[in-house]
Amino acid sequence: MNFGKIFDRKKTDNSSKNLEEMHKIKREIEKEDEIFEKELPAKYTLLQKFNMSDLKTLCNELLGSEPVVDEYDDPKSGNKKTLPHYKEDYIHFIIDELRLSEIKNYAIKNKIISD
Repeated sequence: MNFGKIFDRKKTDNSSKNLEEMHKIKREIEKEDEIFEKELPAKYTLLQKFNMSDLKTLCNELLGSEPVVDEYDDPKSGNKKTLPHYKEDYIHFIIDELRLSEIKNYAIKNKIISD
């Protein structure tokens, strides 16, 4: 039984609206990906100039956290062991989270680089 006819209601067509919204989101994602790829080499080069202490401070001040701690079960002792963070862990974490301009401004403000 078709209740739409009984109550004289028409089904709204949101499919074109949804499709348009999906295309808009897709374009925004592609634009962000393009910016990320373009900035990647410069971000990496700039972050190489930071020492480990600077990277930790940047993470805590701008991002409010550090890279996720990885743990594993030690088969000999049966205890959980925490893997240490290396400079590259911080660099990759920052690269994923910040824009080049944010990193550059932080580096200038904290005298890691000059203008």
